[in-house]
Amino acid sequence: MKITAKQWMLMISLGLYSGLSMAAVCNSQINNNAVGGLSVPANATCIINGTAVDGNVNVQKGGSLVLHNSSVSGSIQADAAKSVQLINSAVEGDVRTAGVTGLLKVDKSSVEGKLYCSSATRLQANMSSINGTVGKCK
Repeated sequence: MKITAKQWMLMISLGLYSGLSMAAVCNSQINNNAVGGLSVPANATCIINGTAVDGNVNVQKGGSLVLHNSSVSGSIQADAAKSVQLINSAVEGDVRTAGVTGLLKVDKSSVEGKLYCSSATRLQANMSSINGTVGKCK
C-alpha cells in the first residue's frame, strides 16, 4: 500500500508513526486510537474517547481535557488549564492540576500516581482510586 504525503502528515500529527517521539496535538476530538503523547493547545478543548496515550499529556494555559474510556501511561500536566475530566479512565503517573481554574473531575477512574492541586482547584471525585494528593483541593 502506498502512503500519500497527506496521509503521512496525518499519521505524524496523530502520533501514529512510532519512529518519531512527537506528541499528537488535539484541539477537538480523538476517538478509538493510540497516540504516543498528547498536547492540548492554549484555550483548546480536547475530548479523548477510547484512546490509549503512550506517554504524557500536556494541557496548556486555558485548555480543557476530557478523557473518556481512555488510558494514559504517563502523567498529565495541566497546571494552568481550564478543566480536566477523567471519566472511566486510568492514569499511570501523576496528575498535576495546581492551577486549574475550573473543575477537576475524576469519575470512575484511577490515578496511580499523585494528584497535585491547589485551593483554586475544585475537585469532584466519584467512585475513583487516587494514590495520593498533594495540596488542598476545594
